[in-house]
Amino acid sequence: KVEKVGIDDACAFLARFSNGSLATFESTRYARGHKALYTFEINGEHASIFWDLHDLHRLQYFDHRDEGRVRGWRNIHVSDGDQPYMKNWWVPGLQIGYEHSFVHQVADFLAGLADGKPARPDFKDGLATDCVTDAVLKSARTGQWEKVKKAK
Repeated sequence: KVEKVGIDDACAFLARFSNGSLATFESTRYARGHKALYTFEINGEHASIFWDLHDLHRLQYFDHRDEGRVRGWRNIHVSDGDQPYMKNWWVPGLQIGYEHSFVHQVADFLAGLADGKPARPDFKDGLATDCVTDAVLKSARTGQWEKVKKAK
């Protein structure tokens, strides 16, 4: 039996930042070949960076200014001992898992309580996310670019 779907199964939107940069965001619940695929890619005039949750211990970096014969994507291993947090885990270079990122969040929160410094993200960051979502939904209704309200 086919029933009406009452949730958003997919979303794609463009964003324009105050400095003129453009962004494309997309999400879906029905990309069957991808189980929990979370990635981000940032491209600039000279360089690009890419991260994938399925390979969370690596950051991929490309710089077009590199000499042509060595130009290409390079992998930055972010679980080596000189990376933040890694001094608290096992032998440098061994992979950490998805759950370890939550341990890092709790550690930052507890350190903030001890030091009297706020942890990030905070409530205002969450509100800013909701402001973006509201602008995206309004844009979908109006078919126009919408300004994102500033979180106060």
